[in-house]
Amino acid sequence: MMMGTREESLEEVMAPPPENDDVINDFDIEEEVVEVENREENLAKISRRVKEYKVEILNPPREGKKLLVLDVDYTLFDHRSCAETGLELMRPYLHEFLTSAYEDYDIVIWSATSMKWIEAKMKELGVSTNANYKITFMLDSAAMITVHTPRRGLIDVKPLGVIWGKYLEFYSKKNTIMFDDIGRNFLMNPQNGLKIRPFMKAHLNRDKDKELLKLSQYLKEIAKLDDLSDLNHKHWERFVFCFI
Repeated sequence: MMMGTREESLEEVMAPPPENDDVINDFDIEEEVVEVENREENLAKISRRVKEYKVEILNPPREGKKLLVLDVDYTLFDHRSCAETGLELMRPYLHEFLTSAYEDYDIVIWSATSMKWIEAKMKELGVSTNANYKITFMLDSAAMITVHTPRRGLIDVKPLGVIWGKYLEFYSKKNTIMFDDIGRNFLMNPQNGLKIRPFMKAHLNRDKDKELLKLSQYLKEIAKLDDLSDLNHKHWERFVFCFI
């Protein structure tokens, strides 16, 4: 639990969601041989989200910028370990990473939890108030959809089509990349997803984890490209190595 504030009113908001096995039981989407992107029922669900889901714009989209969509738990923050403050559980180099990314990308936060929980984390980590970068908007679990796969049955995913449908004048599959530690969240847009290594056991790994530093370099290099849709983000580290 994040213990950065003592107000009782925030304690319930800051409490982590129920235990689950998302990280342990996740699977590589390339191993799930199923076409879900173009199924009519899934596209219909996205259309409903585009029409019905309300987005609060925190900072206007910027013309000419690409889009970076970020998960929270285990991507930016170790939400299972205990600590006195949330800063102790923050992934190393988070603010440096976001500052660098903001030069080329609008930044969107998308977590499979409630908006209250997301807002509390972003405030605790100093993300929502940082002067060096700005968050365009945040999405919660209500923006996700459920899809059916033969092997795994019903699963919840994060369809980037919700964002593209709402802001088609700014964002598309050609200029969007999403980081998440759970690969199945990319099932509706596998070409745009980069599966980040989960940040866990923060107290043991705080001095070892350099994932965001390396990803900063990757984002900087691919930002030079007009079209990101042909990239295989699974091999992003090879791409970075070529420019070191």
